[in-house]
Amino acid sequence: MVAPDQFRFANAFAEVQPDPEGFAYMRCLPGTRRLADYQEAMNALLRVIRATGTGKALVDHKNVAPITAEEQHWVVANWLPRAVVQGNYRYAALVSPPETMAWMNTIDPHLLDWPKAPTFKHFSNEADARVWLRAQTVVASHI
Repeated sequence: MVAPDQFRFANAFAEVQPDPEGFAYMRCLPGTRRLADYQEAMNALLRVIRATGTGKALVDHKNVAPITAEEQHWVVANWLPRAVVQGNYRYAALVSPPETMAWMNTIDPHLLDWPKAPTFKHFSNEADARVWLRAQTVVASHI
């Protein structure tokens, strides 16, 4: 188990930490955000995904405005490939209103056809997200 205090992170966009159930947890905060804050929080999320070793993340987007085009581009072109390779990222439970993460439906389907691309599932509440995430098979990382 990862020492939670060692990987706790907070900035204007989000709070990130290891969850006691063995996955990375990020809670996004309300308010305006800068791209740098978004990137910093996402990189902290990757550090926790790597540290937990389960390839799982629970992200609470309930309090944020939809992700901007610039943030979307950065996630798809930069963060997501690193998360898959460096963190063995495989499962994401996203707690959010449908419009917040609707942009994910516009991602080139070939991008997410990688052999080990993450599986994303949207939830309206954290309890259901946790049940689904617990049921996902943990993959061993050989990185």
